[in-house]
Amino acid sequence: MGTGRVTAVVCAAFDPATDEAIYAVRERVRAAGVPLPPRPPHRPHFSLAAAHVEPGDELDRVVRVAAEVAGRHRRIPLLLSEVGRFGRAGAVWLGPSPAPLAALAALQRDTYRALTRSGWPPAFGERSVPRLWVPHCTLATRLDKPQLRDVQAMLREDYRPIEATVDALATILVGGQGDIAAASLTAA
Repeated sequence: MGTGRVTAVVCAAFDPATDEAIYAVRERVRAAGVPLPPRPPHRPHFSLAAAHVEPGDELDRVVRVAAEVAGRHRRIPLLLSEVGRFGRAGAVWLGPSPAPLAALAALQRDTYRALTRSGWPPAFGERSVPRLWVPHCTLATRLDKPQLRDVQAMLREDYRPIEATVDALATILVGGQGDIAAASLTAA
């Protein structure tokens, strides 16, 4: 990545009630001794695809592409029933039940393809390739393996699945604070 470039991430964003429910689970992770700020730099989300871009016109194009994709999709109700982990990243996360997730997979595939067709190779390598993509909402990262196992077990102990709604595509910057743009899922 060259000097001055940023990583723009197009994310599936949740409705406010889902955000608050996820924040409550995240607070349990904080209460278990994981050093997290009171609120994360970005709202809860599923990262769909990302591109390394120049700030300005190129970043604005990513935002426009995300808005076009959002206009082709409906709001997606789902159940966040999984408490998972990625061992290498030391990440604990919430994910949707493995029940049919065709609408979410279609949204991710459309986002991925729209960015690549616009000339941006995937910023996160193969992790965002549709057949390899794992929908997950990160709660914490960089936990050592024993703590990761303990936090996952603690959350699973009395976790109640969250009825969630994906209602927008948000564009965020890696290392940024909050959305730089959001577009509601508006297809009829």
